[in-house]
Amino acid sequence: MTVSNLPTKLETLIIQIISYFGNYAPRKLTRLFWTLLITIGLLFSTHFLYAYQFNHDAISSTANIVISHNQNQQQHAFYDVDSLIKEPPLPITQSKSILTGHNASFIDNLLKQNDEVMLNDNELVADITVILYYSDKDASNIKAQIQSVLSQSVQPKQIWILCRSSKPKKSLEIKFGIHSTSAGKIKINIIPYDKQDQASSNIMLVKDAPWVLLQHTTMAIPTTYVWILEPNAAPKSNYLYYTYGLMNTEEYKHSMIGYDTSLFSPKNTSPPHVTQCLRSSQIEKSRSVDMIHSSWLLRTSWLRNLRTDTNINVLQLPLGYFMSSTLLYRAGVSSVVIPTSTKLLLTSTCQNWLQTGGPSSILNSVYPNVAEQELIHQESNRISILLSEPNHAIAFIPLICRLFNNNKQYNVHVILTNGLTHRTFQDTLDQNHCTNSHRAMIHDLTLAYNNGVYYDDNGSTAEEETNYVTPIANLLRFIQPKILIHIKAPNTFVYRSIKSLAELHDITSIGLPVQDIHHALWIADLSVKALIHWNDVKIDLAVITDRRPHSLSRLLNSTNNAYYFGDENVELVVHLEQSADRETQALVQDFNFKHGNKKVRHRVRKGGLLPAIVESWYPSNNDNYGVLLEDDIELSPFFYSWSKYNILKYRYESQKAYSHIYGVSLYSPRNLELRPEGRRPYNPESVLEKGGYSKRAPYATQIPCSWGAVYFPEHWREFHAYLTERLEKEEKYTKGYYNITVPGSRSERWSKSWKKYFIELVYLRAYVMVYPNFKNFESFSTNHLEYGTHVQLKNNGRAKSKLEQFKVPLMEQDSILTQLPDQRLPDFDHLPVMDLWGRIRTLSELDQIGSRWHTKVSNCERNLLGSFDAKDILCPFPNNVAKSKKKDVKK
Repeated sequence: MTVSNLPTKLETLIIQIISYFGNYAPRKLTRLFWTLLITIGLLFSTHFLYAYQFNHDAISSTANIVISHNQNQQQHAFYDVDSLIKEPPLPITQSKSILTGHNASFIDNLLKQNDEVMLNDNELVADITVILYYSDKDASNIKAQIQSVLSQSVQPKQIWILCRSSKPKKSLEIKFGIHSTSAGKIKINIIPYDKQDQASSNIMLVKDAPWVLLQHTTMAIPTTYVWILEPNAAPKSNYLYYTYGLMNTEEYKHSMIGYDTSLFSPKNTSPPHVTQCLRSSQIEKSRSVDMIHSSWLLRTSWLRNLRTDTNINVLQLPLGYFMSSTLLYRAGVSSVVIPTSTKLLLTSTCQNWLQTGGPSSILNSVYPNVAEQELIHQESNRISILLSEPNHAIAFIPLICRLFNNNKQYNVHVILTNGLTHRTFQDTLDQNHCTNSHRAMIHDLTLAYNNGVYYDDNGSTAEEETNYVTPIANLLRFIQPKILIHIKAPNTFVYRSIKSLAELHDITSIGLPVQDIHHALWIADLSVKALIHWNDVKIDLAVITDRRPHSLSRLLNSTNNAYYFGDENVELVVHLEQSADRETQALVQDFNFKHGNKKVRHRVRKGGLLPAIVESWYPSNNDNYGVLLEDDIELSPFFYSWSKYNILKYRYESQKAYSHIYGVSLYSPRNLELRPEGRRPYNPESVLEKGGYSKRAPYATQIPCSWGAVYFPEHWREFHAYLTERLEKEEKYTKGYYNITVPGSRSERWSKSWKKYFIELVYLRAYVMVYPNFKNFESFSTNHLEYGTHVQLKNNGRAKSKLEQFKVPLMEQDSILTQLPDQRLPDFDHLPVMDLWGRIRTLSELDQIGSRWHTKVSNCERNLLGSFDAKDILCPFPNNVAKSKKKDVKK
């Protein structure tokens, strides 16, 4: 609660209390009011006193930092870190102007234009606090540094000297002639703190910076900017003029500017992380860099981003690299080297560091360096895989290897966490003979953040969980993958956080249960264009039943035994006929569908098979798919795998397939039913081989399947409209009202079948359904051909013979990919196509046949393919209408 809104909130509280006690006597109410007011005042006073004492004690015990000059002044008191936040973190993007670069002339013009607005009161004093470091071994540098600061053409407001010394403050003042008073207008403060470790001999590390180590509290730097110098840095007099000036321009206000900088090579090069030193006097244009050496001018509001994740590994990072990488990934602040003709830094730390092997200290850096960033920005089809422990890596290896070898040219980013290191992961890849692993970019968060300590789903604290998720969030925010694949653990904080993060950044999150991953290897065959619809696909299971509880129980159990890959939007709807017996009704009511929502529908009038099927499902949108199942069907555990694979492949990758394919069959037929001479045995192998296809190739045919199939929304909606109009007109008039037939098809004799009408539609539209074609007719559904509308009990053995014709083996072991040619579904243009009679055709031929026959059945012009509107078919010829009306009048 801020001070500014405290009176308002207090007034509101009092009003609520008065309203609550409105029935009290006035004198009692007055006494109660003053008692409450005094109590609230005492509570607030106690809170503020306790907060001040707690903060003071906590800081003293944590860092033992003492402010040496006026202890009563509040400008150097310690406050909560949130008090430093003056602006929200920036998005993780880089300014286009920085990526393209500015030359020295452009930089000089920016500075000239900004001279009048960047300084307060037109004086050469900037709102900057300078932080210097002193230790006994650096005693010779401190005077030179102070002189360098005091000689700047743009003056800071104050200097803080953080001193690693046990010597008393006064002896330091006497020895160096420094007093906690003023040098002109600049206040100088000596701040001793207890830290015995000495800084690195050639470069300052994170552990050497006490203002970074204070994670929960911080020195309340009263200025807008803070300028931090390494002990050996002595910038020339124009340093602040250039740096502070540019940071006040629109082009560079979100940048940390440097003049002695480093650039690293990509991690997968050999040797890795070779450093290139870039000095401002050696470049023509400004550009992003990986590390700024020696001197850093920061906005004070950025400090919040640097006070996180300072574990033992981070503490060993060079301070300059830590600031550059952390500000980039946490606040969108780029590190940039600026071209100037003047050497603004007297020495080059980068060259010394390179000569002493400095780059080895950051070989395990998790974040992409500038060279890798440029590669990432050029990439498309980025997929990230999050691995949170070695066992998960082992489960994911088959899928990862397929992604590496996929012809879709994915750019794979593997994120390792929770004890899984780059070396361990690479060893696992090698042991599994996983080739093309060089195509992946590996991000090792274990080494950078949690030091190999396992995150425990059951025993972790909220702080540990947050510390685990935060670096993942920052990395994903930068990589911006289209797809994130990870383990699904729905009851954990980490899973929910990652899922929410993906939604926030428009990343498709694919959470797979560990046991399902091995059956989802077909994911690697799908394009990113298809995979982004992973969570959009909703498959409904529509079960139609009457009085066959044994059959129904078998079907329902098979729905529970299938793999659903973590999908939570699957819905099972059981449609009971009016005549369903009590046993069937009880079975349905008691059945627990483990993978989604269950609904039950019960007809109040006998409808028959045609309305029972057609009315069992209707799509809610164009991502909703219906699996139509009569109760004598049984499903393979992999029916959902086959369904979703085909849906994603043919619905979201190709517009042509989207228009033509109306569904996916789960069943492999042994017979052709539509020849005029009657049902005949059929095996597609010989037909496919004669057509130049593999005998195991799945194929598309116009024949609709009623024994387990997925139907697509636009085509089913069109069929509904077609059938509704067709039946209404023919019931009102006569069957001759429409002239719609399919020449040479046995389906013309099927008076009670919904398939008769569907065949008419697909014949006229050149629609097709994809069928599986595995060895021995192995399928994802089978028909037990039990007694019903189309199967009558007979004593002559014909029922058993008929069962042998129609029952096919279910796929019990996952062999989808191993049996498919090239271990993947063919692209739509390479999918074999057959007509209603099992003959190889092209889609163009089917379309021409449908177009020609359209002129014989309809008085309207044929719609363009993909309109999904049946009105053009339902245009009767005038003579048919006239005849039908005459017959209607006679009746």
